[in-house]
Amino acid sequence: MKKLKYISFLLFVPLAITVFFSCKKTPDMPPVKPLSYGGTLTIAQLRALYAGSNIHFTHDVSLFATVTMTDNYKTLYIKDNTGSISLKQLTAHGIYEGDSLRVNLNGSWLDLSGTLGSLQIDSVDVSSSPTNKVVKLAVGKTHNPVNLNIAQLIRSQSSTIYPNNTTIPLSMYDGALVEVNNVQFSLADSGLYFPLVPTAVYANHPVYDCGAVNMINLSLYTGTADFVNQKVPHTKSGSIIGAISFYNGALQLTPRSFNDVLLSQPRCGVDTLTQVFENCNAGVITATTFAAALPGWYNIAQVGNLIWNGNGSTPDGYMSATSFYGQNRNVMWLITPPIQNNNPAKNVSFQTAVSFSTTTTKPRQLGIFISTDFNGYNFAGAHPATWTPITQGFDNIQNNYWASTQFGGVTSTQFFNASTAPVVLSQYLPAGYTGTYYIGFKYMGNNLSGDSVQTFAIDNFALLNN
Repeated sequence: MKKLKYISFLLFVPLAITVFFSCKKTPDMPPVKPLSYGGTLTIAQLRALYAGSNIHFTHDVSLFATVTMTDNYKTLYIKDNTGSISLKQLTAHGIYEGDSLRVNLNGSWLDLSGTLGSLQIDSVDVSSSPTNKVVKLAVGKTHNPVNLNIAQLIRSQSSTIYPNNTTIPLSMYDGALVEVNNVQFSLADSGLYFPLVPTAVYANHPVYDCGAVNMINLSLYTGTADFVNQKVPHTKSGSIIGAISFYNGALQLTPRSFNDVLLSQPRCGVDTLTQVFENCNAGVITATTFAAALPGWYNIAQVGNLIWNGNGSTPDGYMSATSFYGQNRNVMWLITPPIQNNNPAKNVSFQTAVSFSTTTTKPRQLGIFISTDFNGYNFAGAHPATWTPITQGFDNIQNNYWASTQFGGVTSTQFFNASTAPVVLSQYLPAGYTGTYYIGFKYMGNNLSGDSVQTFAIDNFALLNN
């Protein structure tokens, strides 16, 4: 009897194993719910389909991607191993960052988000209704942001113009989740609070890199609750995480939440800076065009209404100042981007030129200054910036009078003096100072002084580490 039980047991074991494994289904890779599958496209293939006109998908075709970000409204940012793109939902419904999706494109559109905007997948039904076109395959997928800086983003831009004159701006980072490093808000943002434009669905505001040489707009969905009434962190620098997209042909960065604004470091400035003023030709520099010609620099009329102007002939530009056509008295400043004091031997040099003869009694019309507390606008008010004169350090401009040099009919290389000897700047800074500072060229003209008014020019500025 025991032998029969043993034989029965031996017969039962393989039968049970067979039943067990026959009931344990092997999942699809990736697992799917019943839904039309059709063919498949990658994001790169999807982008390549666009030829200047909107595309309406009327058949089943699937896209597999992971959600890297949601803007808390209707836009998802998704990626696969070929690229990234934004996806606009018909209604926001249960899709979250880190979700792995299979998207049936049937019924959706491939179009631009606006004039000179990003290419996007539009009008995707993610609801729980029978028309749902999205299957969630997994959750919590890893999606680390791409680390870069504003300059890299700017260099990545290009565009394509199609035969129907539609223009699409392009960047390898369009739709991607990125961490933009070495950024800061303007010091002029003191006292501002998010969301900055409460009446708009999206609010745009500029952030700058160290030295304010490059800029990108921060785009906020104003319904992102944790931004509301947060103070703009204008006194710090750091990084911001967000998704990249185009708006009116310009790149913008949309963070997920206020926690993506990772500004906890001291404000930063440029390390080195060379400026030959090649964009500063005659008639180019105005109050509205200056920022594009000399990113990060300041051009300020402190007294009167005149500013430094570009007076070079192509391609030999330079910056010049004169009060000949101004009020009786004019004071104008040309100021560098903020400079980071990270090298005690950092030095500066430049070339100068002057027109019209002068007397030894003429007041000095050009001065060189340094400031550690300038913030872009504080020439007056309760706490004006302190500017320490350093003119005496530069051999070619230390005298109170200038030899006659005529500008007309020659190139700047013919009339500019030899470059000043490099001056080490640390000697003019507080001992142990590690913050940022500015160098300012101050032109002072007085039409009532009884002397002829000079025109003063600057070229070939170089800030270097020794």
